[in-house]
Amino acid sequence: MKLEQAVNSLPPAARIEVVDFIAFLKQKYRRGKSPLVKEDTAYWSALGEKSIKRIWDNEEDDVYNELLKR
Repeated sequence: MKLEQAVNSLPPAARIEVVDFIAFLKQKYRRGKSPLVKEDTAYWSALGEKSIKRIWDNEEDDVYNELLKR
């Protein structure tokens, strides 16, 4: 099945979603831009950092680090 046939076989509301998604993809890839832009990288880095802090920043590690200094 070709793309046009697939889209035409959808109900009207779904066709509108397809058009919206195509507009989204055009914006995402405009001017040869990579799909993973700097802003995305910063977001995911911050999110990962938040998760890691729960594991690494804890009282038990602080006590252990003090023992290593002795």
